[in-house]
This record gives sequence, structure tokens and C-alpha cells, in this order.
Amino acid sequence: MKNAIIALAGATALALAGGAAQAQAIHKDGMTGPEVAAWLQKGGYKAVLSKDDGGDPLIDSAADGHSFKIYFYDCDATKRCKALQFSAGFDLKSGLTLAKANEWNRKNRYLKVYLDDDGDPYVQYDVNVNAGRTIPGLDDDFSVWTGMIGDFTTFIDW
Repeated sequence: MKNAIIALAGATALALAGGAAQAQAIHKDGMTGPEVAAWLQKGGYKAVLSKDDGGDPLIDSAADGHSFKIYFYDCDATKRCKALQFSAGFDLKSGLTLAKANEWNRKNRYLKVYLDDDGDPYVQYDVNVNAGRTIPGLDDDFSVWTGMIGDFTTFIDW
């Protein structure tokens, strides 16, 4: 009986390891705008694909009622990009104080805030999407982004 339990545990571990290896890999050189748009749409999110001033992909999206953009970085000639940046800005009547922005940055990891010239806060979250990354890993990063954007809007009384 003991040997049967050990064999079952070993088989389960191998099956789980094989399942992890089956996770959908992201291309080694990153993602294209259409790939990121399709990934968002598959998750039920809007994805309006355009280009930034440099000709790189740019996506307008939203989650939980909060609009945001996805900027693409480290793009090659085929517009396959190694990094994404989720970014959202908030136009506040009185702006946010530097002390309040610094409080957020001191107390929170991942999502960082900076202020524009009018004191309006912008939050950003950077994600690498190359060199062994997977779609489940990107899904996890996205859930950090969407969860923290809600936390941030509560923090600024948005």
C-alpha cells in the first residue's frame, strides 16, 4: 500500500510538471500589438490598437471602469516587443501632493506613481514579455495591475 501511494504521488508530480511545461509560451522575442490585443480580448477586455508617435504599438483598454494604455518597448523591426507598460493617468481638481505620491510609492510595490506638471498622478507597471515568459505569467501580472489600479483609485479618492 505504501509503495502504491508513493507511486501515485510520483505520477501526480510528473503530471503537474508536465502541465506546467505545457503553459502557453510567449515568443522569445516578445509580443506584437495584435497578440496583446487578442490576449486582452480573450479575457473579455476592450483593446483598441493603434501606434504611438514612434510607430510602436499602443493599446487603449479598461478594467473595472478604469481606462489605461499599454505602451510597447524594446521593439524590433517586425514590431515584436520585449516589454509592456500599463499606464493610467488621473485628472484631479487639486492634483496630488508630492507627499501623498511618495506615501504610495513607499508603501506599495509594483505600481509606481509620478506627478505631471499639474500634480495629476500617473501610475505605471512594467512587464517583460520575452525570454521564457508565458501567458499565465502575463495573466498574473495583469491581475496585479488591475488589483492595484483599484487600490490606487481608492487611495486618491477617485
